Amino acid sequence: MGTAVKKKAATLYARHLPDSVFSPREMTRMLVPIILDSMSIMFINMLIVALIGRSGETSVAAVNLVSPITSMIACLFNSISVAGTVVVARAWGQGGGDKVSRAAGHILWLIFAAGTVCCLPFMLFPRPVVQMFYPTVEPEMLEKAVDYLAGCCLSILIFTVYQGVFCILRGLGESRRCLVLTIIINGSYLVFSFLFINILTLDIQGSVLALILARALGAASGVALLLWEPPVRLRLRDMFSLDGPLLRDIFHISVPFCVEQLFASGGSLIMTMFMAPLGATAIAAHAVANSLLGVVQSAGAAAATLAVTVVGRCAGAGQTEEGRRYGEGMNWLARMLTAASAAAVYPLLPVLLRLYRPSPEACALSLRLLLCTLPGLLLFWPLSNTLPNTLRAAGDTVFPSVLSLAAMWSVRVAAGFWLTVPLGLGIMGVWASMWIEWAVRALCLKLRFNYGKWIHKTAQSAL
Repeated sequence: MGTAVKKKAATLYARHLPDSVFSPREMTRMLVPIILDSMSIMFINMLIVALIGRSGETSVAAVNLVSPITSMIACLFNSISVAGTVVVARAWGQGGGDKVSRAAGHILWLIFAAGTVCCLPFMLFPRPVVQMFYPTVEPEMLEKAVDYLAGCCLSILIFTVYQGVFCILRGLGESRRCLVLTIIINGSYLVFSFLFINILTLDIQGSVLALILARALGAASGVALLLWEPPVRLRLRDMFSLDGPLLRDIFHISVPFCVEQLFASGGSLIMTMFMAPLGATAIAAHAVANSLLGVVQSAGAAAATLAVTVVGRCAGAGQTEEGRRYGEGMNWLARMLTAASAAAVYPLLPVLLRLYRPSPEACALSLRLLLCTLPGLLLFWPLSNTLPNTLRAAGDTVFPSVLSLAAMWSVRVAAGFWLTVPLGLGIMGVWASMWIEWAVRALCLKLRFNYGKWIHKTAQSAL
């Protein structure tokens, strides 16, 4: 039986994934740690939300209100992180040790500078920010949101160091080291959260303290892993230099992605603003369902992450046709992993929902949201999530960003508002707009991928 399964898996792999650049063993070596990495992040996030939920629905709702704000703050250095992975992967594909060192050094100082600029205003003035976005929020929820925003921004500043190291290792294909870092930062976050929230009952303050300490430990571990038996020699002068062509490459990838993420986060923030009047129960149900959805999506997200390294390395080596074949393989892999993850998690939803200790109304609403999401998750989400990374890694950076912005504002925000408020669908309207956006993005990205214009951009970026 086991032999038959292995043969079937090998046949499927050979049909959908080439072995001209990466052998099956190399792909497995990179993919498995990324899957474990992604799943562990989402699973621990699920447990963290469950721990916070034990302090009451108001705490869960406050964290959910702050999340779009912190997502906006993180947009700039996250875009540099994505660009860093692509640039390092291309440099590694070109076989240049000096190029990799220069790219790594620039990424480290750029991402820390971006984090500092973005975080300081929100650390210093958290209350006016929360009141500006949520003027009608309940007083208790307001106080918790203010505390969480200030502490979160401090932790993000520390997290930039971790993020810089992580994207360098990922671009080099060092998936195992990335997995070690993920286990360290998320495992410590879970332990600290249990200590401060459940044992010491510090509520939101406990969650903030756990986040700061975990990210500090993760940043220190990341630096240690990068310097211990380094996969590439990182020179100190590269961390304090300005290489014009290299910066141009980084900004060519990061600026469109940053604009996309900034407007996407802005759209999410607007949606949260018109969700706020729905009350703590609806917001808590949204947060619970969203954390469980993240667990289901985590395996498929690993394929999107791997696409950056695989297609980026093909682009760096000038192997455009191989980049296309691996891009198609990543799409197939994302669909298979998402389906397998859904098959494993969905039957357990009634049990998993009890971990959050929600009210009966919030529990029923969370389950309904997740069940209605399943068709869109299987049909559209894998392509809408994986193809943007494939195109960006190949040098086609503008189209995915423009499409994401257009879909976010025309579908998720405009249609979401119409479904939620005028039609009175409530939180279900917010989620329905998300399913529609997945479908629109998947269709447009697939047409772009099949049309082939991105291949020409790959060839140009490899010159």
